Order: sequence, then structure tokens, then C-alpha cells
Amino acid sequence: MTENNQKPIFIVGCERSGTTLIRLILHSHPNIALPPQTKFLKKIYKRRLLWRNLANEANRIKLGHWFVDNFEKRTKLPDLGLEIGAIHKEIISSATSLGAAASGVFRLYSRKFDKPRWGDKRPYYIKYLKQLLALFPDAQIIHVVRDGRDCIASLLKMRWWKEDLVYSIFNWQEAIRKGKQASRVLSEEQFIEIRYEDFITHPEKWTRELCRFLGEKYHKEMLQFQETAEIAVPDYKMPWHSATRGPISSTAVGRWQKDLEKWQVRLIENVAGQELKEWGYEFSSVNTIIPLGERLKYYKGLVEYRLNGWFISGLDRFISLFYPWPLSNQIDRTSDT
Repeated sequence: MTENNQKPIFIVGCERSGTTLIRLILHSHPNIALPPQTKFLKKIYKRRLLWRNLANEANRIKLGHWFVDNFEKRTKLPDLGLEIGAIHKEIISSATSLGAAASGVFRLYSRKFDKPRWGDKRPYYIKYLKQLLALFPDAQIIHVVRDGRDCIASLLKMRWWKEDLVYSIFNWQEAIRKGKQASRVLSEEQFIEIRYEDFITHPEKWTRELCRFLGEKYHKEMLQFQETAEIAVPDYKMPWHSATRGPISSTAVGRWQKDLEKWQVRLIENVAGQELKEWGYEFSSVNTIIPLGERLKYYKGLVEYRLNGWFISGLDRFISLFYPWPLSNQIDRTSDT
């Protein structure tokens, strides 16, 4: 096994960008296991002062108890099909850092499939790349980009998406901006961006490119991901992931033209026009007036979104002042080469 083949893989991007499709294709690789979306990583990171130094066994026991107590509480851990007892044992025996704790859970999942490599798919990790890389310094990150108008049109129809149009616009725009920042500071070996529309037009070409990026051999079975989807996508998610059971299709491209009102398109293009342009998305010919009430909602939403972002980032920096312990375990891989 080469050094490159041991690096964790994270798929990120705005929600409804096609990250699940990429996950299933990579999960179909004989060396890679990528679980259904989990929600425990950010939770244990935010609460890191509760566990403090995980080199101390008593603190690992605390963290292990947290996993037991929260196994069914918004962590999505049951979707992985793992025994809570196995997770508890793994945490106590080897979780000497938060990164190691998460790695242990994901490794348990990859062992189910007898695969050496693990990762995770969570779109909003794009907003937390600094923290993600603090936990997993050698991670390889795949950023999936899709036309913001299509992302937003799709999000607004999702029953689990509780945000309004304005928040949805800023959410997509921030994902694009964070990706742009990452591309400037991370190496080509660690960070890659792919356009959803390009991928579904030439899936084999871009799957080969992803394999090259990950240092893995391409397997044609990867594009037969529909078989994987039957066991890798929980049934309760099928209402919004039903397309994973069929062939790759471009039918959802341009859905915004029928799903969004003209003023909504105008607002999206006015706010996020620069980002749309940078990724080669053509502007519409919509020329309509945005209702005054919606303009007022936009300004109110802008203030709220920015204040919330400043609060979250400020709180994270404040907590870090009181957390001097390592977030990751630096693994010496020289013996494996």
C-alpha cells in the first residue's frame, strides 16, 4: 500500500450539489469505503473541552460514553450499521485525539467492507476546512460545484431544509468562496474541485480524474454505483436520493428555469453573479423587478448570516484558546512504504 492510499477522503460542497453521487461512485471502488452522511464529527469537535486531553484514559471513557448516550440522537451513526459496543471499545482503546476518535469510527465502517481506505461525505465541511484539516492533516478533499440556481431550487423543495431563499443564496455563495480560498492555499494533491455538470456529461473521464487525484486505480465497476446505492443509501433518504438507483442523467440540470420564480432568479444572479460567472454558468435573460418586501428580506438575511458566521468563528477561536491538546495523531507512515 502506498502512502497516498491511506489518506482519508472528504467530499464537500453546497448541499444538493451531487456529493452523494460522487460518494457512491467512490464507495464502489474496491479500496474505498464512504459511509452515509454522519453528524457526529462537528458535535464532538464543538464539545472538545468536555473531553480535554484524550491521552488520558478517563477522558476517552467520557467520550466513549458520549457516543453510547448519543448513538440514536442526531448523529446518524445507526445508518453505518455498526455496533455501539464496537464504537465504544474503539474510542477507549485508540482515541488519543479527536481526529483519532473519528478515524476509529470510520475505520470500523471500512472494515465491514474489507477496504483499507475510509472517508466521509458532508457538504457543509466546505465551511470548516481549517478545522477539518486540523483533525486530519493528510486528508484529500473533493469539492463538488453545481449551478447555484439548481442547488437552491432543489434545496427549497427539500423537507429537511428549513432555510429561506436568502440564506440558501449565501450558503451556496460561501461554499464557492471557501473553495476558491482553499484552492489558493492547498496543493493539487490535497484539494480538487469538479463541476457537477461536467461530471454527469463525462462520468468516466471525471471518475478517472478522481482516481488519479486519490492515487487509486480506476475500476469500471465504479460507474455501476446503482448496485451500491441499494445498500449504501438508507431507505428513509430515498425520497431525495431516488436518482441514485438509476443511470446518470442530466435531467436535473437547469431545473431552476421551471422551479424558480423570475424574481428569485434575478435575486440569485444579482447576489452571486460573480461566483456563477467564475464557474462558467450563463446568466438568464430574466429582467424583472424584485419585490420590495423580498429586497428587505435580503438585507435582513445578509446581516443575520454574517453575524452568525462571525459568532461561530469567534466562538471556535475562543474555545481553541483553552484547548492546548493535539486534535490529530500524526502517523508515521515510513514503515508502510
